[in-house]
Amino acid sequence: MRQIRLLLMILAVALAAQISLFAQDVRVRAVLDTTALRIGEQTALRLSIEHSPGVVVQFPFIADSLVSRVEVVDRTAIDSSQQGNGSVLERQSFTITSFEEGLYDLPALTFTYRKPNDPAEYSIQTQTIALTVTSVPLAQNQDSSGTAPESTENIRDIKPPLSVPRTFMEVAPYLAAALAVIGGIIWTVWYIRKRRANAPSVLEVKHVPQRPAYEVAMEALERLREERLWQSGAVKDYHTRLTDILRVYVEETFGVTTLEATTDEILAELPTKSCPASIIEMLRSVLEKADMVKFARYEPLADENERSIRIATELVQITALKEQTTNA
Repeated sequence: MRQIRLLLMILAVALAAQISLFAQDVRVRAVLDTTALRIGEQTALRLSIEHSPGVVVQFPFIADSLVSRVEVVDRTAIDSSQQGNGSVLERQSFTITSFEEGLYDLPALTFTYRKPNDPAEYSIQTQTIALTVTSVPLAQNQDSSGTAPESTENIRDIKPPLSVPRTFMEVAPYLAAALAVIGGIIWTVWYIRKRRANAPSVLEVKHVPQRPAYEVAMEALERLREERLWQSGAVKDYHTRLTDILRVYVEETFGVTTLEATTDEILAELPTKSCPASIIEMLRSVLEKADMVKFARYEPLADENERSIRIATELVQITALKEQTTNA
């Protein structure tokens, strides 16, 4: 019995030492080129992770802002290189800016990774970073002592534009265009009056009913499924088409602005339109997965691609059923 306990203790110590050694082999950094900006200036946030060969890494997903009022204006692709000690270094840079003065704490960013021959998923975080954004100081006159006193004497109105006389050759193109427009209007009025004079006294107007939004959405989803985009490698096009179909459907069904809005803006506005929470969560899962594919170069698994279009189809069916029940 004592030998078994001793053997178990040795195995536990060896396992803990291996885990600790592997954790030390994964190191992350988040560095700003500068931690002090003026309003509108840009700086680079550089992320890096160094790990042993065979480790599969997922970089943190960053959408269009790090925190409120700190925007991401550009990003690079993830690149990797072999280090002299045999480890692998992966890097990605984000160009950020802010248009409001203040002190911002950029949050810790989480990397996830998988070890070779280990199905478990592990995570590691970067440190938080403080970013200071200041306003642009006004130019001031210096006094005899060389200091710049507080003064607004340098602030002057913008000079009005100079008035330059126009020549006939400059005006001629505009005059010709105006005459062409007037001539076109006269001809259009004449043509319409002639058509009305020759038209029959009774016109039969055929009313074409507008198709329900859910029918259009279901047909579009079926066409997308038949095109098999993600199966042929066009994963980004597949998720872009899928979210476009949902955005149009949600806009027509709930009366929210979706085509020019971000995912967060859409999800924030839907509760004000009496949209059920379950529908919002279904929409969130599809839109956020598509954002990761489009902006973070995330490579979803086959069942994740199928799950997105299945959730989109269920969303349309559920809301269509509720609408038909309400109208009945």
